[in-house]
Amino acid sequence: MGLRRRMAGQVGGILAATLVLASAAMAQDPIPPLPPPRPDRPAEPLPPPRPVFKVEPETEQRAEEVPRNETPLTQQAELDSEDKDCLQRLTQRGLRFESRPPVKENGCGIENPVLVSALPNGVTVVPASLMGCPAAESIARWMSDVVAPEAERQFQTTPTKLLIGTSYQCRDQRNGAKLSEHAFGNGLDIMGFEFAKRAALTIGSHAENSPEATFQSTIRKAACPIFNTVLGPGSDASHGDHLHLDLRQRKGDYRICQ
Repeated sequence: MGLRRRMAGQVGGILAATLVLASAAMAQDPIPPLPPPRPDRPAEPLPPPRPVFKVEPETEQRAEEVPRNETPLTQQAELDSEDKDCLQRLTQRGLRFESRPPVKENGCGIENPVLVSALPNGVTVVPASLMGCPAAESIARWMSDVVAPEAERQFQTTPTKLLIGTSYQCRDQRNGAKLSEHAFGNGLDIMGFEFAKRAALTIGSHAENSPEATFQSTIRKAACPIFNTVLGPGSDASHGDHLHLDLRQRKGDYRICQ
């Protein structure tokens, strides 16, 4: 009996020591790592690095700041000079007109428009008409150099009014192929004239060999060196009651005179 008690006491001591050692070991174990994030809650990405800007001197102009599709300053200065010269020539010729701001309307427009109310020698423009400065200069030249001398020759009188049907108008040509020269202030439709000592004359059909027919034919032909397009009665059905005069530029200085 004594032997058994001694053996049981030894076994109990061994078990107690083992438990003490295990508890110490567990107390020294490190904290276990956290589990990876759940698939539905991914880790937030790191913010991108801040860009580094190169500071340039204020006197330098960056390439992307250079205006594009604009008329170079030298070319614009030349255009401005031409416009001013044209206006000055109108004044010297004795036209009565008002200079207007540039017209921009859809694809139509006039760079240097003028509202003309009278031509040299007191010829009134009825109604006062908006047109480009070159067209005003050309119509003044035609009236002074051609129409007035021919009126004196055929009717022994002077013109007092120029009757205009259409000057500037934003529209296509009658066939719809492209914009009319009226859309750029380069075209004028002349309906007729009034005179100091005779009845008014309208453009149209006149008795063959009559002073009216000769006058109309002469001023029409003489308009061809001044304008690039001249159309009137007989050229087509659309121009049976007026003279169409315009400054359309064509390749090789090609002109239409009908």
